[in-house]
Parts: sequence; structure tokens; C-alpha cells
Amino acid sequence: MQYQKVQSASKIVQTRGTELNRKILATMKTISDIVGATLGPGGMPILIERQEAGLPALVTKDGVTVFRNLGFTDPIAHNVMETARDAAVRTVSEAGDGTSTATVLAEAIVRYTYSYIQANPKLSPQRVMRKLEHVFRKHIAPQIKSLSRTDLHVGGDGNEILRSVATVSANGDSDLADAVLECFRLVGDEGNVTIVEVTGSSRYEVERIEGYSIPIGYEESCQKFMAEFINDVGNQRVLLDKPTFILYHGQINDEMTVAPLLMKLATIWQLSDVDHSDGKISERKINSNVVLVATGFSDSVLAWLALNFKHPGALNVVPLRCPRNLMMNSEYHFLQDLAAVTGAKVMDPLSTPMDVTPVEAVGGAESFEMYRFRSTVIGQGDSDEVLDYAEQLQAQVATAESEYDKRQLQERFAKITGGIAKLKVIGASNGELKEKRDRAEDAVCSVRGAVQHGALPGGGWALLKVIHELSKLNDPVINGVLLPALAEPVTRLLLNVGMNEDEVEATIAEIQAGIIAGKQVVYDALEGKFVDAFEGGILDATPAVLEAIRNSISIASLLGILGGVVVYSRDEELERRESQSTQDFLRNAGVSEANERP
Repeated sequence: MQYQKVQSASKIVQTRGTELNRKILATMKTISDIVGATLGPGGMPILIERQEAGLPALVTKDGVTVFRNLGFTDPIAHNVMETARDAAVRTVSEAGDGTSTATVLAEAIVRYTYSYIQANPKLSPQRVMRKLEHVFRKHIAPQIKSLSRTDLHVGGDGNEILRSVATVSANGDSDLADAVLECFRLVGDEGNVTIVEVTGSSRYEVERIEGYSIPIGYEESCQKFMAEFINDVGNQRVLLDKPTFILYHGQINDEMTVAPLLMKLATIWQLSDVDHSDGKISERKINSNVVLVATGFSDSVLAWLALNFKHPGALNVVPLRCPRNLMMNSEYHFLQDLAAVTGAKVMDPLSTPMDVTPVEAVGGAESFEMYRFRSTVIGQGDSDEVLDYAEQLQAQVATAESEYDKRQLQERFAKITGGIAKLKVIGASNGELKEKRDRAEDAVCSVRGAVQHGALPGGGWALLKVIHELSKLNDPVINGVLLPALAEPVTRLLLNVGMNEDEVEATIAEIQAGIIAGKQVVYDALEGKFVDAFEGGILDATPAVLEAIRNSISIASLLGILGGVVVYSRDEELERRESQSTQDFLRNAGVSEANERP
């Protein structure tokens, strides 16, 4: 069960020394053991108790899901875990896979860093961390990128390579890999894929739907209040059914800027049983879900929206900040694109302020989902209006004054017309659905990463190749920290398939001999033999490997140089009562996740 943190009055102060080091290393070892147990084809599933009332235990082989559900009763251990988790979860958010590798690697780097500093007490820990970060930027990242095979496209020459990447990320599920590639075939390499769970006989189905993807999520839109808006805790997302869209070209710094329009929408929602067939917006009818899009929000506005979100009798208003890029007036162009998709009108503080704008200016969609770094609008407005707007964008491409502007316009056109591929994950139970969804998300993100940045040999080959190249530098910090740490994920992967330590050592030596000979030989754990990585289809998306190393060094740079810890002590009885009170409130309000899920 995930730890329910409630702050009591007193604090625990732990200074740097043997006891703090022991706790950090023990916590990282526990995290590495349980998350690392899922690594590779021989990885084992983990049983996770659910905190929400009425939900059965979850069985998953997805490393990031395991990490997200970890918790410790000891406050120091719990805060160490949370510090490590943020960087590890970012790996899957940016690369789609590699969390288990990043976790095992992070524990190894922290452990070897402590050992190295202990053996060299006069050496500054900050100097060690700076050395690791420098080596990553100047040596590791360029090496990984140079090893990648790029120019991969779904349906093109690299189709088999992408299928192999998807199969590895899906834990060997070739049916899921085929379904993921079919999704990208329908919407193109840059298209958006959304995953839905359906109860039934185990299988996968793919269909194309009209929709619009947005490269920004609750991390930037909701900032420090993001946890208050997540209403699908199991999938860590915001999910709104048939939302109303309000588009505002301006910064919302005061609640009264938007309050009058929200009050009008709330009135229509509460009187939805009355016939309002005279207006376009009333034909759709208003429900309690609203997406408020603006160029920015003040902390007071975000706090006000968070306070009322999921509150009985109030609108569920989710803030969405406009994404920015180098194109002039990019935020306004984004709002215009979204207006075409949702049928809304773009308001601004000068010509169309929200306090005097009629409700007919708002738009709508079938659904809206927001993850940490991305969002999706599903279901477009008037198809004729969308096509007319797409033709305008296509005409602007011909008159673009720079290659950058032309590329941006082409991307906007593709997003408007490309639609979204819906991947239906069908299973007989909630546990099966969740496990399949996790693997599907990994496979989708890995294919997208491989298309954008390439693919390279998997099975730990890239890490061993980096070790081979770094050993030529003959640097004491690299030799004492990075080289032994980089071998740990490969060792864990081989141990998970049933090898003993001697067999692991011999297998790694065989792969290293191939590297010295200029070959891409990896160990196929399913077949129990050595094969060429590309011929055997044992491949990883380049971002998965790169981000795993980057974020593991990031974790080590935080935990490897701690001078002390200050945490709240825990009152178990108080926390039990607070947790029970929260559960009772959600259940009585009718918004419990257990009631929302099928």
C-alpha cells in the first residue's frame, strides 16, 4: 500500500555520517531489488496492494508502476525513495522504457560513489558528481547516439527494427507489438496513440479516431497543485468525459477573470434537464467538466481551481497552459488550432473578455486526457470547419518565409488532419488490463523514441560498449564508480533468467569479446544463445538507454552528496484517521476511483 504521508509537529534531523549513509544505501538496495526483479525477459511480476477501497491487488511487471507504488514507514527512507523516484519516473515519461535499468543503475552509482568517497576522504563529493556529469555529456551521450541506427519509419525500411523495439518493450508480446505498429501506420510517425481499457476476451484492437495531441501536461500546466487534479490515480492522469473548452489568449492572474463565465456554465449544467435547444452550446448540454486553456495561470488561480476540483456541486475545471516554441505568436496559433478542433472561440482581455462573452463562445470534445508531459483532445468539432482550417494552414506553407516556419506549419497541419489511433487493450480482469496497459504504453513510447532518435542493440550491449570505450580514458573516478556501476543492469538481467554468478561472468565476457572484435553480439535470453542484435531482433530505443543513464546519474548527484536529512516524524494513528477521513469523504461525494473504474 502506498504510504499515506501526514505531517505531524516534530521533525527528525539526521546529519551526514555512518547512520545516514547506511539508511540511504539500504533504501536504494531495497528499491533496486524489487524494481530490478522486473528487468528483462526473465523479470518477474510484482504483487501490489491497492490503497483504494474495493480494488483488487495489482500484478505488474512494469518497473515504473512498481516504483510509483513503493513506500516506507521510516520517514528518511521514504524521502530517499521519493527523491530517487522522481528522476526514475522521468525516464519513462521521456523515453517510454528504461525505468528498471535506471533504478538498478542509480543504486549501483550511489553505492560505488559512497565507496569511492570513503576510500578517498579528502576528495570532494561534489567533484565526483561533476566528473560523472561531465563524462555523460562529453563521452557517454555522443557514444550512445553514434551507435544508433536512425532514419526509421513505420511502414518503411526500418519497420522490422521498430517491431523488434516494440516487442522488447512489450516483454516479448508480439501481438501487442503488431498492434502498436498498426497504430503508427494509421496516423504516421508523428501521430498520437491513445490507449483505452476494455473488459472482454484478451486481445488488442486498433481504430483511428479524430483527435488532437498537445505536447504539454499537468507538470507545467498545474505546477505544484498537479496532484489535486489527477482523478485517475491508477494511470496517473486527468480524464474528463465530454468536457467544455474555454480558450483565452492571455494570462489569468485573478479568479474574477474567469469566474463570471464559469458561473454561467455552472447554471446551464445545473439546469441541464431543461430544454435549451435554441443555442448551439445548449444542444450539446454542459456537464461538470471544463478545460480552461490560457497562456498562463497565477498560483492563486491554480490554488482556487484545485480547491474546487472534484468538489460536489462545483465544476471540475482543469487548467491547460499553451505550449510555447520559437515560432512567433506560437501560443496564439496553438489556440487557433485548438479552436478549430473544439469549435470554441478564442477570447482575449481586450476585444472579447470572458466576463462579457456569451456561453456560445465555448467549445467541446468527446473526452480529454492529460498526463504528466502530454495531453490529448479526442473527438473533433465540425468536420467541415476543421477541413477548411486545414486548407488555410496548407496554403500558408507555400508562403512561409523560413524553413523553420514551414516545418512548424506542416506539423500543425499534420496534427489537425492526422487524427489519433486508439489502441484497445482488452482483458478479463482489472489486474490484467492494468498490466497490459503498462506494457502498451512502454511499447508506444519506445517506438516513438526509436523513430525520432533511432535504435541500438539491446540486452545490455550498449552499456558494455560504453564501458569498453570509457576504460580507455583511464580516469580513477570513472574506473572506481562508472565502470562497475554500468555493468550492474546487465548482471541483473542475466540473473533474472536463472544464471548463476559464474555463468553471468562468462556471458558478459563473451559479449565484451564481440565488442572488441567489432561485432554486435548479444545474448538471447529466450532462446538461450548468442545472436546478432539486429538479426535476432533484440533492440532498444536509443532514448530508453540514454535517459536511463542520464537520470541514474541525476539520482546519484542528489543522494551521493547529502550532508543531512530533515524530515517529519510520523504519527501512525493520526495518519490512519486522516486517511480514513479522506476515503470516507471521497466515497460520500461519489468520486471514489473505485466507483469510477469499470
